Parts: sequence; C-alpha cells; structure tokens
Amino acid sequence: MLRALELSGLAASSLTEQLLPTRLLSASEARPRASDTMARGLATSNADFFVRDHFAAPKISDQSWTLDVAGLVSTPVRLSYPDMLLMPSVRQAITLECAGNPPGGALVGTSVWSGVTLATLLKQAGVRQRASTVVLHGADSGDGEGIPAGTHFARAIPLEKAMEPSTLLAYEMNGDPLPAAHGFPVRALVSGWYGMDSVKWLTRIEVLDQPFAGYFQQEQYVSVRGNGERQPITGMSVSSKIVRPSEGEEIRSDTYRVEGVGWAGERKVAKVKVRVNGIGDWQPANLQAIPAVMFWTPWSYDWHIPRSGQYTLEVRATDEDGNTQPDARDPDRKDPYQLNTPHRVRVSVRF
Repeated sequence: MLRALELSGLAASSLTEQLLPTRLLSASEARPRASDTMARGLATSNADFFVRDHFAAPKISDQSWTLDVAGLVSTPVRLSYPDMLLMPSVRQAITLECAGNPPGGALVGTSVWSGVTLATLLKQAGVRQRASTVVLHGADSGDGEGIPAGTHFARAIPLEKAMEPSTLLAYEMNGDPLPAAHGFPVRALVSGWYGMDSVKWLTRIEVLDQPFAGYFQQEQYVSVRGNGERQPITGMSVSSKIVRPSEGEEIRSDTYRVEGVGWAGERKVAKVKVRVNGIGDWQPANLQAIPAVMFWTPWSYDWHIPRSGQYTLEVRATDEDGNTQPDARDPDRKDPYQLNTPHRVRVSVRF
C-alpha cells in the first residue's frame, strides 16, 4: 500500500522560519557544495522532510548491512557501512521532490546530503564498455495494489546520469546519520530528478546493457497520454510555491511581503512571477539568492493591497531554458505526475 507522510510545518511568520520549522541549521551542519551560506536558512529539518514509500521501512543494522556492485563490471564490489564511511566524501545541498507532489504541496524539501559519489563505486568496480543502465535496488518490499508479491523497490537510471558528480550514495542528512524513514544506512540521491529514483535502503547496484524491466520502472512513474503513449518520468519540472501567507490567512495591513521558493531540477530558476485574483499581468518577484541547479531559490514579492477583501495569490516560475509552469494541466495527460501548475493561496485582507 502506498503510504505518504506529509510534513509541511509551514506555520511560522517568515520564510526562514517556515522552511526550518524545528531549528535553524548552523553553518557546521549545513555545508552545501558551493558554500555554507547557500544552504543556511533554506534547508528543511530532518523531522519535517517529507516521507513517501510504497512499502514499510525495513529494519536494517549498520553492522550487517552491505552494498553490492555487480552486473557488467570487471570486479564486483561489496562494501560494509564502515567501508562507506572511510571513502572520500562529498556534501551537497539538493532539493528533492516527489513526482506526485501537487501544486504547493509538502512533498518537496531541501537537505544537505553527505556521502560518496556513485561514480566512485562504479569506477572502482570497472564498468564494462557495453553497459548503459544502472539499477538501484532497495531493501523494502511487499505487494498489493497490483504489485507482484515479494517485489522490491528498484529504479534504473542511465549510466551517464549515474556517473555525474551530483549523483550520490548518501549516509548523512543535514549532518546526522540518515533517519530510518529516509533510507538508513545508505540511499541514492539522483540530483535534479524526481524522488522515486533516489532509492532508499540501498542494498545492490546492478549494471546492465539493456533497459530495466522492473515493476516500478514499467508500471509506475510514467507519463501517459490519451492515445496510450507512455514516456518515463525523469527530471523535475520547473515549479514554485508560496510559503507566506498560508491558505486562509488574514492580513491586517495594506502592504505585505509574499515569500516562497522556486526550483527547476537540473536547470536554474530564471524568474518568478506573482498574480493577484487571476487578472492583469504577472508581476515579477525578487529572487533572494543566486539561482543554482538542483537547489531551490527563495523569492519575495512586495504586495501593495488596494483595499480590504478576499484575494487569491498565485505564483509561477520559469527556468533558464524558458520553460514556464503551465496555467492548467495538459488535459491529454492521464497520469498523476508532474503536477506543476501555479500554486494558489486564498487570503482575506482587513485594514
């Protein structure tokens, strides 16, 4: 059975507080690849990071856990948890989103992840020349909802993506060992792609020379058109959300700073715009940080309110390639993924 735990925690009075509802990560805890300040104030606490699984979380001991790298490799590799911790590590701030996250939904978050690049292990094993696909196998398994009995969660990515320096095998999240719900002891982080490819509770990496035919590769996480055309879902679409104000909030001032974040997966956010009551032109918001790939960008919009009343605020982002969030869902899409229409928030104003 598909289970989702949506932890928004977005009830504070400022953007930083809303993105970090539990506590602000210190510079020593939040050290992204580019700089400490890049992630400070923009990381989601572990307690508030979304959890989405198909099966119950397996109970894994770091003392008995091993990770195998096998398939089309010259030298199969088996690593223990201490082996992983002794390897050269990297630390990167990465935004992760569920493929089924609704507009403005809680199934998106950013953490500072620490671990080993997947490329390091693949180079150690010696990938053979005809290899094309890397399968990430998780320890979680089950059945139900048409899933064959005993199915383990597994996803495949192209070898090219697996070799990118931003594709990680993470064992820390915001400076702490991975929580059980987030894949302890080791999970994949396929940066810029939707969260289903960042397989948790990783136990095996398999290198193939053909497409992977696993259940979760073929039957789920696929875009479906009205004519039956099916395409795999991979990179995250450009999207954004309003963090402040919240739905139904009452505003008691004629000026208000609207705040939120925008993200675009493997691309940078180029601009964010806000519209009020669905009329008139979209107005540019201010980007509050230099946009970066794989990482959400904070934005703000100073709203000058003409009168008391009921209002609907909406936001949309555009990435560096000119892709903009669509005003409405493509009616030909028959699947529940890539739901990136503008986030809309209704508020009342009284002053």
